[in-house]
Amino acid sequence: MKYFLPLIGCMLLTLPALTQRDCRSFDYRQQQLKANPGLAVAVQAAEQFTRQQMQRPVVGVTGESPSGRSASALITIPVVVHVIYNTSSQNISDDQIASQLVELNRDYQKLNPDTSGIPSYYAPLAANCGFHFALAQVDTNGNPSSGIVRVHTNVSSFSLDDAVKYSARGGDDPWDRDRYLNVWICNLGDGVLGYSSLVGGPKETDGVVVLYTAFGTTGTATAPFNKGRTATHEIGHWLNLIHVWGDADCGDDQVADTPPQSAATYGNPSGIVISCGNTPYGNMYMNYMDFTDDAGMHMFTVDQNQRMHTLFSEGGFRYPLLSSPALTGITGSNGVPVDEASGIAVSVGPNPTFGMVTVKVASDPGGVLTVWNQMGQMVYQVRVTQTTFRLDLSRFGSGVYFLRLVDGDKRGIAKVVKL
Repeated sequence: MKYFLPLIGCMLLTLPALTQRDCRSFDYRQQQLKANPGLAVAVQAAEQFTRQQMQRPVVGVTGESPSGRSASALITIPVVVHVIYNTSSQNISDDQIASQLVELNRDYQKLNPDTSGIPSYYAPLAANCGFHFALAQVDTNGNPSSGIVRVHTNVSSFSLDDAVKYSARGGDDPWDRDRYLNVWICNLGDGVLGYSSLVGGPKETDGVVVLYTAFGTTGTATAPFNKGRTATHEIGHWLNLIHVWGDADCGDDQVADTPPQSAATYGNPSGIVISCGNTPYGNMYMNYMDFTDDAGMHMFTVDQNQRMHTLFSEGGFRYPLLSSPALTGITGSNGVPVDEASGIAVSVGPNPTFGMVTVKVASDPGGVLTVWNQMGQMVYQVRVTQTTFRLDLSRFGSGVYFLRLVDGDKRGIAKVVKL
C-alpha cells in the first residue's frame, strides 16, 4: 500500500519505564486533518513535488544533489531550542543541548562511531546526508541570540495536541520556520517520546517535540534513549522521511533502497530478521527511521538522503532555509555582534575535526586570532605570525566554533565543527 501523505513522526512508549518505542502517527495525522480540512491538499502537493524531484538522476558526490547544490557541501540548518520546564530537572542544561547537536551532526554526516554496527550487506547503502545543525545566532528580530529559549510553565506535561508550541497554552511560540528549525523540549505525558510536524503543515506548529529525558547524551538523557537518536528520528520526519515499514504491514516508505518489513522493530536486535519476503538480508532495523533503541540505530540510506534533499530544491518546502540569516551573526560575550569578515580570507581544515586543524590566512601574517563558541564566548586567542599554522581544538568540547582574525581594520572569519 502506498502512503502519499508524509506521516507524522512520533514515538509513543507503552511501558511506564520507557523501555520501547511505539507510535500513534495515524491518530495524530487524523487529528490534524480533522482540525484543518485544507491541510490534506497542502500535504499532497508537498509529496507530489517530492516525487517529481526524486525522478531526477542522482549524481556522484562531486556533482549536484537533488536540491541543486553541491552534494559535497553541507546544508546548515539554524536551530532554536525551546526548553519548556515545570520542574528544575526538566530545565536541561546548555551542555545537554550541545551534546544533542553533536549527535545530530554525526548521524546526518555519517560520522557516528557506531557505523561499525551496520551489517556489511547494508553498509554500501549508508549515506552521508550532508546536513549540519547549529544553534541560531540571531533571533527573529535580528538581535543576537544563543539559540536557546527557556520558559517556565505551570503545565505538568504536554501531549500531541501541540500546546507546547503556543505561549498562550503554557508553551512557547515558534520562530519563523522559513529561518529556523524549532525544537521543543518538555515533559511529554502518556509515554510520548517525541513527534514531528507534517511537511506541508502550517507554520505555527512546524518543528519537532522531544521528551526531556530523550534529548542529548548527558544530563537527564535516560537509557535506552540516551544517544540522541530520538531527535535524529524526529528530524528525519521533519525532513520528510517515513518509518521504514511504511506505517503498514509491508508498507511503503517511498524510498527504494529500504527493504519492506512487516512492522516496527523494538529493542536492540542482531542478525538477519526476515519479513515481507525481504530475503536475503531482511529488515533494516538499524535505520534511524525504525523503532530500535538508540544503541541499535546507525544509518540513513542513499535514497532517504535524496528524499530529504528534495525539500531544499527550488520551490521545495524547506527551500527558504537555505537563505536564512539566522547564522550570519557571531555574538560576543558582551552581547555585541562580532562584525562580519572583510578583507582577509581565513580557511580551516580538516572540517569537521576531532582536534588538530590547519589554519591558512590569505594575507601577510599579523593580527590576533580569537576562537568563539556557539554561546558567543571567546575561548582562545593567539597572535598570528605566519600564514599557515596549526591550532589544537582538542581541549574544547564538541560543537561549532568561529575563528575570527583581526588585523588593523581588516577582518576574517571561518567556522569549524569540533567532534
